Amino acid sequence: MRTHHRLLVVAVLVLAAMGLAALVGANVLGGQRVAEGGRPGQPHRTLEPGEAPHGDFHRFRLGAIDGERLAPNRDDFAARTSPNGPLLLFLPATRAKPADYQRFLTTALDDGYHVLGLDYWNLGRTLSGTCEADARCYGQVQRNRFDGTRGSTFSDVSPAGSIVSRFRDAVAHLDDVDPAGGWGRFVQADEDIRWQDIVVAGHSQGGGEAAYIAHIRPVLGALMFSSPVESVGPVHAAWMDHPGQTPASRMYALDDVRDEFGPRITGSWSAMGLDGARGTEGPAGTDGPWRTDTAPPPPAADPHAILTDLPVGDPRWAHSRIIKDSTPLDEHGDPRMLRIWQWMLHRFPTPAVPSGRS
Repeated sequence: MRTHHRLLVVAVLVLAAMGLAALVGANVLGGQRVAEGGRPGQPHRTLEPGEAPHGDFHRFRLGAIDGERLAPNRDDFAARTSPNGPLLLFLPATRAKPADYQRFLTTALDDGYHVLGLDYWNLGRTLSGTCEADARCYGQVQRNRFDGTRGSTFSDVSPAGSIVSRFRDAVAHLDDVDPAGGWGRFVQADEDIRWQDIVVAGHSQGGGEAAYIAHIRPVLGALMFSSPVESVGPVHAAWMDHPGQTPASRMYALDDVRDEFGPRITGSWSAMGLDGARGTEGPAGTDGPWRTDTAPPPPAADPHAILTDLPVGDPRWAHSRIIKDSTPLDEHGDPRMLRIWQWMLHRFPTPAVPSGRS
């Protein structure tokens, strides 16, 4: 009898567990947001060498938008300190995710930004591999991923799955979980996004998308890391041939001299007029990207295209280690790129960082 009773209890527990699992699965599949980690603005903690930050960020996944399940749908990262700071919208590289950039996102957070690392459609082939020498293809693919228009055989993201749609839904979620955080001011009542209060940033394909957004929208600024990878010899993205909504004076780009995609990147910089190729001289009075090891430019300089010279082991790693969490660390466990990241972030005004953050 006791054995039978125990088996009955175990059976009940197993069924209860299965029911709970089914409920959780139904919530996720039904579009419920999944949240984990701390709320925005948790206390800062010094990192150990080789350790990536994780405690400061609110991690969440968006649910279904307009009845459509998002794909991909990996964790978004968000945090803030002051409720009135500008927003840094960060877009990862091809097949990368926001979790791969926590060191840089933490640097922006510590400088007073609202920070949103946003997942988006970045699967499949790279943008440069998709478009190659087809100059018009770049803008068509980037516009499709931005707002879901201009679908084609190269890119067919729906409006619901676009960057704009994901951004609005992410901001609505953050405004719900942190109502005193000032998130709602980045989307107006008519759902227009307040681009003038947003610095768009990204790595590789994400950096090219950030540059394209700055071209079609008047953003506060744009930061491009190892990007845009949008030129092949004399051919570059067609949208670079025309002045954009955001002037080059509010756009900054960074890469390393060892980047295997360097010629495609510096060619894009030249087409965009970031390196003096369109008549704006560099700080030393000569055209071309400003060069450094990892030190930031001197106080009087304001270069918009920067090449670092940072030994990273295998040169194939240079494209990622300029910005990803695999970036080399110094003897204190801080990224060797930290000061130049900060220099770029400081190009735009932010409020004073509250005490308790470093």
